[in-house]
Amino acid sequence: MRLKIVCELSDEKFPLNFRRKILMIFKTGLKQSYPEVFEELYGTNTQKDFTFSVYFENGVFGKNEITVTSKRLIINFSTGNAEQAIMFYNAFTNLRGKATRISDTCDLRIISVNIVKMKPIASNSIVFKVLSPIVCRDHNRDTQKDWFYMFEDEQFVPLLKRNLLIKLQDKYGDFVGQDIAAMKITPVSMKKTVALHYDISIVCSLGLIEIEAPKYLLEHVLNEGLGSLTGTGFGMLEQA
Repeated sequence: MRLKIVCELSDEKFPLNFRRKILMIFKTGLKQSYPEVFEELYGTNTQKDFTFSVYFENGVFGKNEITVTSKRLIINFSTGNAEQAIMFYNAFTNLRGKATRISDTCDLRIISVNIVKMKPIASNSIVFKVLSPIVCRDHNRDTQKDWFYMFEDEQFVPLLKRNLLIKLQDKYGDFVGQDIAAMKITPVSMKKTVALHYDISIVCSLGLIEIEAPKYLLEHVLNEGLGSLTGTGFGMLEQA
């Protein structure tokens, strides 16, 4: 399910670390409507089966903040988890009309929540538009250090496949490894960008990317994102 959440702001200045602030909305809604789900998702290190992107209407990104002269933004939310989809829809709807403090000077208020009809996947090769940057991360569990790669790096595709396998192996079993190994991931027209994730600037990739794979894998990346940190607002795709 894909949702379009239209929001209005009390001030035209929005924090540059906007994904963290949008997650505040998610957490506030879940804590009020489904406290047990909030604890399950955010009380432990649980994989998030959703992704999102944010569009700032007439937004201008500055060095320290985003200027949104229209005082409006749109959250595009997507998940392939039917149960979570209903819960998030209800959580967002229950916040409608209520002000949530984002910064010392800005409140955010949800004014509408709508379900977006998605175009069905019609072939096993799809060109996707990247709505929120793809993060390709190599996490070393021993040293707890992260390395980030962009689309031009030779590690980009192998790491995307490895991270996808980690997410899906428990759900689909061993056979999914063969399908992921056979996937073709081709950057079509991409560019490097740098995004702020909490207090860290990370290298990531935007643009168009073509993926050839079985339908269930294409549906997964369309519904839940591609790459790392999808649950914090990275890797959201739509059919180009």
